Amino acid sequence: MSGSKASEKTTRALKDLGLTDYEVYAYLSLVQHGELSAGDVSKQTSIPYSKVYSVLESLERKGWVEPGSGRPKLHYPRSPSEALRAEAIRQENKMKELETLIVSELQPVYEKREIREKPEIWMIRGEENISAKIREMLKKVERELIVALPLVPKGLFTPLISSLNSLMDKRIDILFLTTPEALKQLPRNIPNLAETRTREDMFGGGILIDGGEALLFLGRTGPTQTMLAIWSDHMGLTQIAKIYFQHLWETAEPV
Repeated sequence: MSGSKASEKTTRALKDLGLTDYEVYAYLSLVQHGELSAGDVSKQTSIPYSKVYSVLESLERKGWVEPGSGRPKLHYPRSPSEALRAEAIRQENKMKELETLIVSELQPVYEKREIREKPEIWMIRGEENISAKIREMLKKVERELIVALPLVPKGLFTPLISSLNSLMDKRIDILFLTTPEALKQLPRNIPNLAETRTREDMFGGGILIDGGEALLFLGRTGPTQTMLAIWSDHMGLTQIAKIYFQHLWETAEPV
């Protein structure tokens, strides 16, 4: 789009909200110029004149644009914050309608057939296998990494610490919770790589990525003292893990 000052990320974000390419172009042009007629919007963008009116009408219905008066009729952009609030309400209402439709039709079928959920829960044995799972999880994290580490098994921590720098470059939120004693064994730059807190009492530890996958350390067991862990992407388990972590985090001391 000619004349647009928006970054590629912002343009993509508007499309992710459900705006079409033409709607994004029109809204950005109005934000840049303040007010435009339909003809001017068409000239400022790649929108054909035959389609610009329907594009502006759609933006009005969605709450991104306000109509003016006069001849030619001018169109005004709503502020991004107001437009996003209107969009959130629209999406929420749409979600409620879809939820009502889907649940009313499919829930009785589900219950009649006695379908049961089969959660993905895996037991992982040995530091090497657990370390491989940690590396796999860290490659997928997009928004948030939560780490609770009361002990410092070198075989588990090495793949984690080597990934923190690259995760910082991606602007991922990293929360790191450990004990004061364990912190002494960790690299001194940990507080620079992640928001770090310590707590005296921690029961178990684990890793949670994007609130959707959890790896919980169970300690060592058996004559060979094999390290055990549980991995799961089951929503119930990951929610419990996050709630427990948040409780520990709120009562921990910042480093």
